[in-house]
Amino acid sequence: MRDYGEYGRALFLAAEEAGRIEEIALDIKAAGAAVEENPDYVKLLDTPAVSREEKHALIDGAFSSLDEYCVNFLKLLSDKCIFFSLGEAVKAFCLLYDEHHNIERVEAVTARPMTAAQLAAMKEKIDKMTHKCAVITNTVDPSVLGGVAIRYSGVQLDGTVKRRLDDLAKSLEKTVI
Repeated sequence: MRDYGEYGRALFLAAEEAGRIEEIALDIKAAGAAVEENPDYVKLLDTPAVSREEKHALIDGAFSSLDEYCVNFLKLLSDKCIFFSLGEAVKAFCLLYDEHHNIERVEAVTARPMTAAQLAAMKEKIDKMTHKCAVITNTVDPSVLGGVAIRYSGVQLDGTVKRRLDDLAKSLEKTVI
């Protein structure tokens, strides 16, 4: 399987070299979101039946407000008939963006929405643990019953009531009476 993230990494390096990381980050995310909402657009830009000139005209028309690096990037993906890989390229770009800005993306799963005070306290703790600036997304899942599960960079800390009850149930299953 091919790693299409290499294209996102190349775009990030070009943005860094041009000193335009912020602008290009906003634009490539916007392009990725627009394409995700219109999957037929991907098919159109990946098909060999549409000429290169027509594809470029479509991209220019749809993305004229974007930075020229992004527009050229989209044209490159289309020329190679790998426009479908835009999502993967955007993810790779965003990972490098976060690394460049020392950002740690964190998901906190709770039974009810966290308060601003809870989020601030959690951010402070995670900032200290990771030595990065945490950006927390609170996902509400009533099935966890209480507590919080935290996920970031391949780390999962599960302090939910559901996990504790599951552990207790497993322990009881192993108990011989």
